[in-house]
Amino acid sequence: MAASFSHPNIVPVYAVEEDGQSLAFVMGFVEGESLAERVKRAGPLSTRELVRLLLDVAYALAYAHGRGVVHRDIKPDNIMIERATGRALLMDFGVARSIAATPVGQAGMTRVGEVVGTPEYMSPEQATGEAIDGRSDLYSLGLTAYFAATGSVAYTGDSAARILVRQLTEVLPPLSSVRGDLPPALSSAIDRTLAKERDDRFADAAALIEELDAAQSAAPEVPLAIRLLANELRTLLLVMMFMLIFCITAANLVLRTQGNLDVLAAALAMLAVLVGRILQVRSEVRRIRSEGFSGEAIVVGLHSVLAEAEERRQQLRADATVVRLRSSTSRIAIGMLCAAIVSAGIGLRMRTHVNGNISLPPIAIVLVIIGVVSFGIGMVLLLRNPLSAPADERVFRRLWLGPIGRVLFGFSASSVTTASRAVTRVAPTNNARLDLLEARVEQLERRND
Repeated sequence: MAASFSHPNIVPVYAVEEDGQSLAFVMGFVEGESLAERVKRAGPLSTRELVRLLLDVAYALAYAHGRGVVHRDIKPDNIMIERATGRALLMDFGVARSIAATPVGQAGMTRVGEVVGTPEYMSPEQATGEAIDGRSDLYSLGLTAYFAATGSVAYTGDSAARILVRQLTEVLPPLSSVRGDLPPALSSAIDRTLAKERDDRFADAAALIEELDAAQSAAPEVPLAIRLLANELRTLLLVMMFMLIFCITAANLVLRTQGNLDVLAAALAMLAVLVGRILQVRSEVRRIRSEGFSGEAIVVGLHSVLAEAEERRQQLRADATVVRLRSSTSRIAIGMLCAAIVSAGIGLRMRTHVNGNISLPPIAIVLVIIGVVSFGIGMVLLLRNPLSAPADERVFRRLWLGPIGRVLFGFSASSVTTASRAVTRVAPTNNARLDLLEARVEQLERRND
């Protein structure tokens, strides 16, 4: 049954091998980790990651339920997250059963009184051995989402029996009371999947997908045009910083040489490059505005780009391996800086004065070069900390999201506070995917008929 599935969010089963009492599945390899491992390593998922996880698994369940199969063991250990893409894949249909209506006693039906699954993620009707349908999987998915959002298992106990009793009797508090930063649409969708009565849950996985689309639009993807604009602004910022350093150096040389025209010409050339970059960015802003983006939408998109970078840093801070590596890198950088100072100092002490000119022997030149290179590498390693915001990002925030940004993007000062709450243009939802899913289900129904 599992080997007949073909879906991008289900780990494929290529073969089933049996040898005596041993049974083995030959499955597709997923370069990544399970959801349980991901949360243990880096903590609860962000809003964007949580929505994507639920959508991916909901699509997998809609596919399986459309083929008359209930999984019965949805839990973090059975959800793989692909490292390169972040895609979630459902696996281990080893305890799945057909939900087709078949007479009692025939193979393939979910037998009354049969309790199979993991107690911490088992639906009430599954815990009591009742006949189950796809809504049982949705309950288990809700408990999995609760774990992904909070980092803790919702129902625990010192025995399986005690856990099952809690599943039957205890109602979890609203997720918003535990994780207040989640969009209301997302929290309410997860809460609904956790209803004790199956009729109070979503009718099927497709209904859950529709609800999750609303949560996804509450945290939309940053449009590509604004991402490209953010890159242009970063480049312009680097040019401005270089121009500032160059102008200070040029001014110092002009004062020393009493008006060196070559230095002035170089400064004017750099100024022309800066003006050209500013005009290019301004033209790009006008193009984006002509496509329907307001000034508020642009600034919200830029805020989102910075928020994504900070979100990534939070994930890295929660990774003990990354923190240890950063500490080791910092020690190496400090050691390189100290060695650079010593190497350059020794080389400069070897200088000699010949006829009023300073001369360095070859070994001294090598020591100075090693010192300069080591100093540069050490400074880069020390300043480019993946766990904290770099200096250029802080300047980016103050410059482009401040008064200069208001002039460049054309938004008012009073709209800055509201810009972070509303975007006039958001990424498209997954309605097209839902239409394809519905068409696929209808095709399967006609085939079954």
